[in-house]
Amino acid sequence: MHAPANQPEFKELPDPAIEELNRIVDQAETLLKSLGEQTGAAAEAARERVNETLSQARARLAASASEAEQAALTLADRTDEYVRRNPWQAVMVAALLGGVVTFLLAKSLQRK
Repeated sequence: MHAPANQPEFKELPDPAIEELNRIVDQAETLLKSLGEQTGAAAEAARERVNETLSQARARLAASASEAEQAALTLADRTDEYVRRNPWQAVMVAALLGGVVTFLLAKSLQRK
């Protein structure tokens, strides 16, 4: 399902866990580059372990991103289908939620 042309595209918000994983991958790549200058069996074994860990981290990150995207698309499709089948109920729910948000904002502003 794609957004209509008259609706803005939503920008992705960075997930702290994904940012942390990317930072770890960057650090591991830096470590791997520094190990590239070292020689010997121990350095080679360390390089292989770092490469394997990086590959696993990238695979997990890609799988998580794919699963999250699929879940979001499924939810959007189900919501769209529900709204098309029950337009008046959707309008009532939206009005109710708008009223609740307005009430909460008014209460919050009164406290200040």
